[in-house]
Amino acid sequence: MRGQRLGLPPDNAEDENDTASDRHWRIRLSDDDEARIKRRVNRIIERRKAASGLEHLKRDDRERLEVLKDGARLIRIHSEHHADELAAGLHGDMPWMAPATEVIWHAMRRSWREGAPGLRIPPLQLTGPPGIGKSRFGRDLATLLATSTAVIEATGENASFGIVGSQRGWGGSYPGRLIETVLQSRIANPVMIVDEIEKAGTAVSM
Repeated sequence: MRGQRLGLPPDNAEDENDTASDRHWRIRLSDDDEARIKRRVNRIIERRKAASGLEHLKRDDRERLEVLKDGARLIRIHSEHHADELAAGLHGDMPWMAPATEVIWHAMRRSWREGAPGLRIPPLQLTGPPGIGKSRFGRDLATLLATSTAVIEATGENASFGIVGSQRGWGGSYPGRLIETVLQSRIANPVMIVDEIEKAGTAVSM
């Protein structure tokens, strides 16, 4: 009786092309069962999409993110000696930026000591007169680390959208320069340079 309720064929129903294993495992689902399975699969898919945090993006943007499905490479510090060498190289090129170099040096050594999977440098604001090499300092750091970099002109941005992308609630949401840089280089910790931040306009929301 149970076999009949599950849709199993009678024991004597055989197909001449079936093997013994095929006859044992074949189950015939009713239309209602198939519809119920499809509804459940669709619910699982929708929940996975919602959990991904990407559902608000346009289809083209979601497809572009597929390149990161296997992850991205992290630039890391191999030893404290490695951190010392990098800091010495940065200081040798731009000794007048010693205070900034010291912050980065300590961050590199801390990454190694704490066993971080990748190098993490805290946000660093460089202030000083024009022409001392503030933007060049960031680019030189990226070169020494062999990581990617992007320069964002703050004078052309009056909101954070250009850096991090627009929020999911916006109909025209899009990935920002940070994600664009990671997508292009497949390096998860690039150096991001926001130039001329003192000249950025004031964002006003009505």
